[in-house]
Amino acid sequence: MKLLINIAWRNIWRNRQRSIVMIVAIAAGLWGGLMATSIMVGLVSKRFETGIEQHVSHVQVNHPEFLIDQNVEFYIDEWEALRSYLDNTPEVVAYSGRTLVSAMLATANLTSGVQIIGIDPRMETQTSALGENIIEGSYFEEELRNPLLIGKRLADKVKARPGSRIVLTFQDINNELTSTTFRVAGIFQTANSLWDEHHIFVLHDNINEYIGYDNQVNAVHLLLDDHRLSADVTAKVQKAFPSLEVRMWAEIAPELAFLNEMAGFMMYIILTIILMALAFGLLNTMLMSVFERVKELGMLMAIGMNKRKLFSMIMLETVFLALSGAVAGMLATWASVRPLGRSGMDLTVIGGDSLADLGFDAVVHPQLDLASYVGLTLQVIVCAVLTAVYPAMKALRLKPAEAVKGL
Repeated sequence: MKLLINIAWRNIWRNRQRSIVMIVAIAAGLWGGLMATSIMVGLVSKRFETGIEQHVSHVQVNHPEFLIDQNVEFYIDEWEALRSYLDNTPEVVAYSGRTLVSAMLATANLTSGVQIIGIDPRMETQTSALGENIIEGSYFEEELRNPLLIGKRLADKVKARPGSRIVLTFQDINNELTSTTFRVAGIFQTANSLWDEHHIFVLHDNINEYIGYDNQVNAVHLLLDDHRLSADVTAKVQKAFPSLEVRMWAEIAPELAFLNEMAGFMMYIILTIILMALAFGLLNTMLMSVFERVKELGMLMAIGMNKRKLFSMIMLETVFLALSGAVAGMLATWASVRPLGRSGMDLTVIGGDSLADLGFDAVVHPQLDLASYVGLTLQVIVCAVLTAVYPAMKALRLKPAEAVKGL
């Protein structure tokens, strides 16, 4: 077998130029496919990360009726017991109680519908890293009466800046309209500019005073060690508090689950298409190799090489050729993805605003895990074996007496 492997390896270099062209073609095709895949995976991974950490969280807890009509009268009356339970749940890294209120925002320039999110600044920044997204002003650090955080797109729309006066009109717990003035403390910007345009943050104590809450909340967001623990934690909290509605991120934002699944699926679709195209190149190369070596193959059969060994030799030549190109392509990809994964690729010039509208960060960090490279290697081997069958069968059909005629 060792001799057969050596012969097969030497055979692919007998026509050095043709083999190099084929290897370069395979490497270039795989590099292009893997780079496109790594960029897509980077985009989707960042979208998932920011969607979970900045907006959705891993698990949410609400009053069941609040999810139906968003009325502030439906608050979590077991808030203190829930806090104590979450403090003693090791899977929970952080959590934040929120007061959610639909409101009308008015300035001297424009009126817009928004959702007010009343927060505890310390708990919220641990859960959603909101404090890290402040691009102008401060994160509730200045001594302002009724401070407010507003998204950049909404701030531009209503021409608001730190210190600007904003009037919010909303219903209290008795369904009576209340209007009060807030001051912009800071402007934030997350990866999803459309979300930013319709949400503002105020202090939990301030909004509770106006709507008539004591220390209640109507939503609790949980951040976990690992998103894969979401289903287990959801079930545990639901069992402990059956009167509340507990949902994991996949129920709240199914598009994130779809994106996660699609990224892996699309990677194999792209690579399969590329390998199918390269298979024709491999098939052509190996058929030419067989036709050029008819007399040689006939002589080998005449002196005693059996069909099994001849078949194995052609198969090994094809696999070696394909794997050489695949290794070169994967090394080129690794050399490209590693530095770009650290520094990132700024896609602002080709539609950063459009990406932000969809919740994607304009700076993408390409990434591929080890499983992707292993999966590609297996795909290449399967492709090479399937491609080699026809040329190998052609060689087996040769009749030694006819093949060596003329030598």
